Amino acid sequence: MLMKKFSALILLLSAVTYTASAQVDTLKQSTGKSPSATREQIYNINPWWELPSAGAAVLLSSKGFRKLEKVSSMTEAEILKLNPMDVNGFDRPVIYHDPAKYVSAQSKSDLFLNISIFTPALLALDKTVRKDWVELLSMYLASHAVDNALYFAGAFSVRRPRPFLYNPDVPMAEKIGDNKSNSFFSGHTGFATTSTFFLVKVFTDYHHIKGWKRIGLYGLASIPPGLVAFYRMQSGRHFRTDVLLGYIAGATSGILVPELHRINKKGKGVAFSPYFAPGPGNATGLTMTMKL
Repeated sequence: MLMKKFSALILLLSAVTYTASAQVDTLKQSTGKSPSATREQIYNINPWWELPSAGAAVLLSSKGFRKLEKVSSMTEAEILKLNPMDVNGFDRPVIYHDPAKYVSAQSKSDLFLNISIFTPALLALDKTVRKDWVELLSMYLASHAVDNALYFAGAFSVRRPRPFLYNPDVPMAEKIGDNKSNSFFSGHTGFATTSTFFLVKVFTDYHHIKGWKRIGLYGLASIPPGLVAFYRMQSGRHFRTDVLLGYIAGATSGILVPELHRINKKGKGVAFSPYFAPGPGNATGLTMTMKL
């Protein structure tokens, strides 16, 4: 699933780059002016180093995902100790979803995740927004880098068996191995929410949309990640609290990164850069620098 996510982001980068470049060329030919000469600046971004830094942070996170799969392995002895009654009442019903529907549900969750990741490409249809495609791409990658950092902070710190490990109808052979005790929290839901909330945040900032209209747009943006969350539970991969926390992490990342760039216009600045700490944990993440 990790490689699918990266592939989607790379394709999105290519699509937005092509569309925006074509639009800039058309404007220059028709007006003889660069569109940057008259446009309103919404965000304070230095794409020359924020774009490669954020992109590198997203790519470096692949090491974290591979490491997480290994540390979240479970043995048969550990699985035999699991008791559904040890799971809180709010989450427990997820354990008993039909295993026969797991594959279909997981496929649907992946579909809605990829749709969510592509939604910011809709900004390329807006002539007011697409002129700043480099800056927006920088922020989009930074938003995902922040979401990844939040996800790793939770997933590496908490070992929580996935719901299907408690299900007595699932064969033991499908329960043992890697990638089994990282239910906390839902990365899929976080990735999806980061993407759709980023779309709404940027669109409403550019068009100065406030109040109930903005709330309504966020409500619409909640639908794709909501479907991702639903099918992650149906596939036995996450509990209710896992997808709720993933939703919060994604919404925070998708809104906070653009907001930090937007509010710092008077000589202030926010920038993100990746870090990688080699060692047993292979720590990867993103640092934020704010100039006051």
